[in-house]
Amino acid sequence: MEHYLFEGVVHPERAQITLQLPPLGFRHITSGTEAVAHFSIILNQIALWIDSAAEWDIFDLRNVAKSILQNELAVVGYLKGYAYDVEIRRLLNRRLNIDYVFGIDIPCITKRNEEIKLAEEVERIRAKTAGDAGIYLHRCFADLIAAMKTPDDTGFYCYRAIEALRQYCIIRYKLDPENKSDQWTKVRAVAGCDEQTLRDIKTAADPVRHGAIVAITSAAREALFTKTWDVVDGFIKNA
Repeated sequence: MEHYLFEGVVHPERAQITLQLPPLGFRHITSGTEAVAHFSIILNQIALWIDSAAEWDIFDLRNVAKSILQNELAVVGYLKGYAYDVEIRRLLNRRLNIDYVFGIDIPCITKRNEEIKLAEEVERIRAKTAGDAGIYLHRCFADLIAAMKTPDDTGFYCYRAIEALRQYCIIRYKLDPENKSDQWTKVRAVAGCDEQTLRDIKTAADPVRHGAIVAITSAAREALFTKTWDVVDGFIKNA
């Protein structure tokens, strides 16, 4: 039996919460692996133990741990009217010699942009967000951040970010609001992407858009992020 300990914090810390509930048994949707979670929140400080017979990819397990905690706090938020968020900071497993502090980055995105000159890029993008159409670029960026923060809903937010680009095209290029075929054709032309890429992103989004729960592995998230960022990068370059 493997014993994983996660440490984290509930935000905002000024809205204090202490919560201890009975253990929660669960089965990972993707792998079918069963495990038991025990958690304690004291003054917003999180300790979450996961006991499992299997060894996990630490990023997959981190995403599971965050989902468990966020789900419990969603119930609290529903009852109290509080919008809590969860940050998982550290994972420990003594037998496997794991002591890992998680960053806030998505490695495949961080790596692709490690050479950019940040101030210059921000200024370049800011110039494109002016005018009535610009609000849709802001929506796109906000949804990309949400995709990074919510693993289970990655597909939903990635596709909604692309949908925001379609709305941008309606305003920027004065397209017929009722003609989605022309709108998507324009998105592909500006972004320099093919139809299959957009369909792949939509396929990842559809079940979640309709309320289904779909687990996603770290490898699948990386592929989805890469496709989405390719589309958005091309669009921002040429818009």
